[in-house]
Amino acid sequence: MKPIETTPPPMGYTPGEEEVSASGSFEQLRAWRGLLWSEWFAHSRLLLVFLGVWLVAVWTLPLFTHAGWILLLGALYALMAGPVYGGGDVLEGSEEFTFALPPTRGERYLSRLIIGLGSVLVLCAMNAVALGLDLPQVMAGLYVRAGIVKHVFILKTGLLAAFVFVLPVTVFALAFTISAVTHSRPIIVVSWFWAALAALGLLQLCFWYENLVWESLNGLFACPVLLVVSGAVLAWGYFAFREKEVGRFSAPLALPGYWWLWTILFALGLGLAIALISSLARHFPEIVRAG
Repeated sequence: MKPIETTPPPMGYTPGEEEVSASGSFEQLRAWRGLLWSEWFAHSRLLLVFLGVWLVAVWTLPLFTHAGWILLLGALYALMAGPVYGGGDVLEGSEEFTFALPPTRGERYLSRLIIGLGSVLVLCAMNAVALGLDLPQVMAGLYVRAGIVKHVFILKTGLLAAFVFVLPVTVFALAFTISAVTHSRPIIVVSWFWAALAALGLLQLCFWYENLVWESLNGLFACPVLLVVSGAVLAWGYFAFREKEVGRFSAPLALPGYWWLWTILFALGLGLAIALISSLARHFPEIVRAG
């Protein structure tokens, strides 16, 4: 009987290699789903609170003030979400336990960034849609017809809509990165303040440049600069977080050493923030008119 000829397997071939690769991809997908779900579960209450405030603002804000104030919700959420998503483990004292889990530091950073930045963009998009469709006034139609509140049309311009997204993203990126790379609880607690101060200062510099070059505000320089800075800061934070080691356990919040120096710096920063906000407020009518 003639023996059956068989072709030898190629070099380096492992039986079931395709199955192993498919199984590994599935397990990696499940791991990412778990990471994203854990970040959402840990911080969803903050977003749900702001969604509740958003609903209340859309329904009742036109009764008391200009509906344009809804735009501040995105910036306020970015101020709170940056430190919470970036430094939540340090604030809770569980950073050592988190780093001991199988996911790498890079995966941790990216999962927090996806959920945190994604929620900021969702809230900002809701604000833009609400104002773009004049939703507060539509919801308050009953009060308008009753003569309780006067109908006010919101000026819709590309520049104002751009800043609705760009400024909160910049604030979140700065606060998130500062909180992610530090071991200090006091720095995380005040990171929102310094992030807002840096974003406002950068925006003011961009406005000065636009006035110098174009003699008007058009956002052609400010928006790209803010986005580039945000991306660069987040990229630097990713590589810094990958090399981050577990810091010593932080005791409950207490006055740091040289507290008087920190108090002076905070007071100077607060004065600078007030000056920047006043200066930017003077530019607001020009931003609204720009298109």
